[in-house]
Amino acid sequence: MKLDRDVLEDGLETAKSRSDGLATGLENLSLEDGHGQKDHRLSVTNDSSQLVGAPRPTSRLGLDIGPPTSPVDPWDAGPSSKVTIVYVVGIPKAQAYPETIYTHPSHPLHLVVALPSPKIDSWAYKDALTILVKAIRQDLDPSTAILLRPGTTHHLDQVTSTNEKNADSLPQRLQVLAPPEDTVSSRKTIMPIALLLLCAFSLDGQLADGDELTKSSISNVLLSLVGLWPDSNPPRAALKRVNEVLLSRER
Repeated sequence: MKLDRDVLEDGLETAKSRSDGLATGLENLSLEDGHGQKDHRLSVTNDSSQLVGAPRPTSRLGLDIGPPTSPVDPWDAGPSSKVTIVYVVGIPKAQAYPETIYTHPSHPLHLVVALPSPKIDSWAYKDALTILVKAIRQDLDPSTAILLRPGTTHHLDQVTSTNEKNADSLPQRLQVLAPPEDTVSSRKTIMPIALLLLCAFSLDGQLADGDELTKSSISNVLLSLVGLWPDSNPPRAALKRVNEVLLSRER
């Protein structure tokens, strides 16, 4: 990549500014609850979930972070043969959970990610992003869809305490755990990960293989995401690390 990092960060900040204006314009729109809408093809929902394709219903990336400000069709990633479910857990310090990816051999498509704070532990945050991209790439193929969900340390504890006797019930135990109470903070935690995966793997088809990432293309992806959830603007520290990971890798 030959794009100047500072230029791209300015572009991301511009996109965030534009999304703030969009949030003001959407304040008077009625909200669609979305409760009870279930994707019966994917056994990854519960009665209070609405899976939203990011940024479009047909994207290969889905988000379970609450209904967007404006009504959208439910997520339909197509006839995917497998769905990788990623629970993203914000942790205060990387030392609390020294690994980044927590999973169980019986359920390799259920990942729980321990994500350090981009403000408190920025280099550990960047390392976690790099590790996540590598882990996703290992199982990624045209039939793979990815679902991002916010999680808590209880999700991490469930994986670490799973043994051979209770391994079969791990997906259900992860799914029924309550998400973080602060839904806005959860969206801000998830959004940089969504941006990273969309741009790294072109899960929405906007960036074809071999295309060069540009300030405009990444900013447009960010804007399309925060346009659905205007309160989800990620912190600048997180965007900076996402920027560094995307520009340091070869697509």
